[in-house]
Amino acid sequence: MVRISELIYKPIIETFTWSYSRMTSYDDCPYKFFLRYIKDKKEEPMFFSSYGSLVHEILEGFYNGEIPRDEMLMTFLTEYKSKIQGVRPQETTVQKYINDAINYLSKFEPVPYKVLGVEKKVKFEIGGFPMIGYIDLLCEDENGNIIIIDNKSKTLSPRSKKSKPTKNDLDLDKMLKQLYLYSVPVEKEYGKKPKLLCFNCFRNGNFIEEPFDEDAYERVQQWAIDLINKLLLVEDFEGTPEFFKCRNICGLHNKCKYYLEKRE
Repeated sequence: MVRISELIYKPIIETFTWSYSRMTSYDDCPYKFFLRYIKDKKEEPMFFSSYGSLVHEILEGFYNGEIPRDEMLMTFLTEYKSKIQGVRPQETTVQKYINDAINYLSKFEPVPYKVLGVEKKVKFEIGGFPMIGYIDLLCEDENGNIIIIDNKSKTLSPRSKKSKPTKNDLDLDKMLKQLYLYSVPVEKEYGKKPKLLCFNCFRNGNFIEEPFDEDAYERVQQWAIDLINKLLLVEDFEGTPEFFKCRNICGLHNKCKYYLEKRE
């Protein structure tokens, strides 16, 4: 017997081209996944995401040869009022983010590698499921090793190497899933796996290098397959409202019944 929910959702989900953000949005909040990807609701601009997007655009412009190095800071200063939009957090937080960008861009140093691609679009499959992604920087070192670099506004730190993983270690593992997914098309195109997976954390200036791990590579691919198969069978997309996170990070909060109920 075919369930009503399968008639409504499964045929839609089967048409998806998957991305890391699409997959992880379900873990962040199933109802957000429902609104964004099944109901196709448009997200409102938000301060934190638009801040990150602006710095990403400036870095992309530099590596594409469109923004000279000595104009990166001025580009940020002249564009942040118009491009950083949405609900603003406390003014002290806003000023901290602005100061972090100013500090980073005023002292900016390019990566010491040959750049093979900037915002490189990749299409690939995992377990028969179509995937898409955009690699911030694909590079090659002097020995011909491939390096994937992701620009992050999150203030990550290098791995602690403690016996019990710290919260930062767990955050690294979560975000590394995206770079391991991108390693699939990179391996196919270049005939070899990346040597390093890196995070350029532009707010705190940390450049984190993670050696490529074969076991993690296989685990992440299986994680993607298992998650998609799970989503094909989901019958209900309940919200998981957290007031600060909903109001300041989710661009769909004004369309979310769970947030609106919690706010009232």
